[in-house]
Amino acid sequence: MKTTEIANHSLAVDRLEKSLFNLSDVYRKHREYIKVKHKVSALEMEIIQYIATDGKKKMKEIGEHFNTKLSTLTSIIDKIERQKLVKRVNSHEDRRVVFLDVTKKGQKLYRDYNQHIQVVSQMMRKSMNDDRFVAFVQGLEKMSELVSGPVRQ
Repeated sequence: MKTTEIANHSLAVDRLEKSLFNLSDVYRKHREYIKVKHKVSALEMEIIQYIATDGKKKMKEIGEHFNTKLSTLTSIIDKIERQKLVKRVNSHEDRRVVFLDVTKKGQKLYRDYNQHIQVVSQMMRKSMNDDRFVAFVQGLEKMSELVSGPVRQ
């Protein structure tokens, strides 16, 4: 590799790292926005989103998905149930099995939240030409895939 290619590569890595730090700051501010506007924590919103997107879930499934202890999850679910955002539903096949489902109020919250995400997505779409936007989305998908995999050191 030529010296200029190495320098460009190094500069690109530096820019990526700076962008990731900036995204972290954006995400933190977004979490604050959710808390102020919707009166739920980011994790609570993510749980509502998870259930709203995939349908009724058992507590165990939610705990595994979010890597959260059942005792901690119970406290979180109790809180958003008191806010009437989710409800516990007994299984028709086995009354011992309890599912969590999103209420109408929770569905409205999810739609409002999702609308905010759609606005951000449209802003990104309008800021780039087609090829660049497709490359951007593919890059985000790849990053998500890499980060979601096993922790590497």
